[in-house]
Amino acid sequence: MAEKKKTKGLNAGDGSIVIGGNVQGSNIVIGDHNTVSNQSINISPLFQNIYHYVDTHPRLQAGKKQDAKEELKEIETALKESKPDESFIARRFRNLKRMAPDIVEVAFETLKNPLGGVAEVIKRVAKKMVEEANT
Repeated sequence: MAEKKKTKGLNAGDGSIVIGGNVQGSNIVIGDHNTVSNQSINISPLFQNIYHYVDTHPRLQAGKKQDAKEELKEIETALKESKPDESFIARRFRNLKRMAPDIVEVAFETLKNPLGGVAEVIKRVAKKMVEEANT
């Protein structure tokens, strides 16, 4: 029997892996008996602690508490993005700082603890705000 020749397509050989398209954010595992762990940081509980601090803030008026919580919700949403917008987050923190500087301090300290990108973004935003305060 005559062997057919493949004229179109891709033949990479036995055991090969061919990936096409965008695989950003994907897990690609090869081999036998692999274990995959895709750990992401759940920041919602951290924000619950910050919201509680805002709710129990003794010197913040009810309207300002609501405004502060709205700013925090926008920060939380932005931090959940795959590539958080640092300038957007910095603006939200500046707004918070005008209302109640101690809320910003609590938020920074609460959010610095998790590992990963969220903590790094918060560190950079905090550094920018310190630099702006010194100028």
